[in-house]
Amino acid sequence: MSKCVAGLMAVLLCASLAGADIVQNGSFETYGGSGNSNIGMGIAPWVIGSPGIDIVIPELGEGHYWLPADGEVSISLNWFNPASISQALVTTPGQPYEVSFWMAAEIYGGPQWRTMDVTWNGALLGSPAFEYTGQGPENMGWTRFSYSALGTGNDILAFLSTTPANFGPALDNVSVTAVPVPGTLALMSVGLLALKRRRRAAS
Repeated sequence: MSKCVAGLMAVLLCASLAGADIVQNGSFETYGGSGNSNIGMGIAPWVIGSPGIDIVIPELGEGHYWLPADGEVSISLNWFNPASISQALVTTPGQPYEVSFWMAAEIYGGPQWRTMDVTWNGALLGSPAFEYTGQGPENMGWTRFSYSALGTGNDILAFLSTTPANFGPALDNVSVTAVPVPGTLALMSVGLLALKRRRRAAS
């Protein structure tokens, strides 16, 4: 195998890994318990902070509580008071990542604005806000937010509600994906061009 082909394969491998989601159970489809309310029942490997969250499954409880952004399950970060979830991630040191998630509001009451903090190793990535204007179970108005983070090898992603009382921000479809650095994209373009020229010369 030529150095050109080997180098190109390495770049293509890096590019394919760049799009891989490193969050586990990002849509909370794996959960403990059989009802809506959750106090430590589990959405492993997420760690739930006190006093607990609401795991919302549309077919349970009132029969149709609200539709998630993805899959069958979503959560509210408030049970009776603000709570949090966090997950430890294995990352590549120096690699930039995109942290993406979908946010809405727990329905049927609560303050106009639902807020939370998103942190990476305790440092604030952002404080997204969602306006509750009476959305219903089939029209949640799920909104995507994304932030940039830098891998250190072992990192902790956390979502912390800053909304008081028991009507919190709704959260679903969390992902963390590596972002290709500009040099990698340029190298891939050069490699593809060199491979194309090599094939022409051989034909």
